[in-house]
Amino acid sequence: MAELTHEEQKHRSLFGPIVLIAIGLFLLFNQVNPVTDLHWLDVLRLWPLMLVFLGLNILVLQAPRPYSAFLSGLIALIAVLVFGYVLLNGLGGSWWGNRSSAAIGDWQTDTIQYAAPGVDTAVYNITIGPPGADLYALEDSRKLIEGTVYYQDDYLFETSASGSKATVTLAPNDSDESWVFWPNYWREYGEANRWQVGISPRVVAALTLETVAGSTHLDLQDLQLSELTATTNAAETEMLLPGGDYDATLVNNATSTEITLPADGRQAIDLQVNAGAVTLHLPPGVAARVEVEQSLGGFTVHDAALQPVEGQENVWQTAGYASATDQLDLTIHVNVGSVTID
Repeated sequence: MAELTHEEQKHRSLFGPIVLIAIGLFLLFNQVNPVTDLHWLDVLRLWPLMLVFLGLNILVLQAPRPYSAFLSGLIALIAVLVFGYVLLNGLGGSWWGNRSSAAIGDWQTDTIQYAAPGVDTAVYNITIGPPGADLYALEDSRKLIEGTVYYQDDYLFETSASGSKATVTLAPNDSDESWVFWPNYWREYGEANRWQVGISPRVVAALTLETVAGSTHLDLQDLQLSELTATTNAAETEMLLPGGDYDATLVNNATSTEITLPADGRQAIDLQVNAGAVTLHLPPGVAARVEVEQSLGGFTVHDAALQPVEGQENVWQTAGYASATDQLDLTIHVNVGSVTID
């Protein structure tokens, strides 16, 4: 009988099966004997810890069998015990306070705008919370940013300019970064509308975006970008990327995201999927190269223009890519979740 090679002995993870079995057993038990006094808010507060466990699982999978499988199972059991304990007993401690019952105000609306004559570059830092937003390029406007925001209690809007460069920051509430995890802040969405925010296509923009809950439409196609960083957290997001030459870092955390890739220009895009599902739309005729790293996630190519590169594992490329003037370089890391290109 042939012995397994070192590479064949790797990458046998028990993390996913154990976690799924634990969740299934809990749901089954809860159907038979419902548990009402559960600390779901405390569990939501600790969601970044799951990313830590996933990262540890990826690391231990580099060890040869049987150690990788044993360590993977051990990490899964620790994760189940930690989150199970928090769910049943809560976190406690004075730092936790009474945030879940914090007083909040009614929905309010405000108009924002900022113009900085003589500016040709801008840095935008925009965080979008529930109920979501429409972000787009302004038409027939000299403003750097203009729109309408809906909020409870407060929101952050800061602007500055120095020489030919401006900086714009927009976020729901800078005083409490954990606001999104409290359902009291999500009540009565019918009273609020999505943010409507336009930014200038006349300046070169370095854009940092974060979406948290809600539904967000990001139409960036008419913008001039020098760089883009976009993180989506528990939000349904549609993103349309512009042409031009720039680098982009896209992070998908526990959300469903659709991304229309650039139709022209040279881009290096790094996509990290930590959970959720991402669908990528590749415009016809684009010269693209795709490299994929998979852990627990899945990757599917439906676009016939992308073909596997001979001799290179998990690499796809369109015909004529090497000699094309405009090139799209896409690196995909699928930790948990799925990615589809069509």
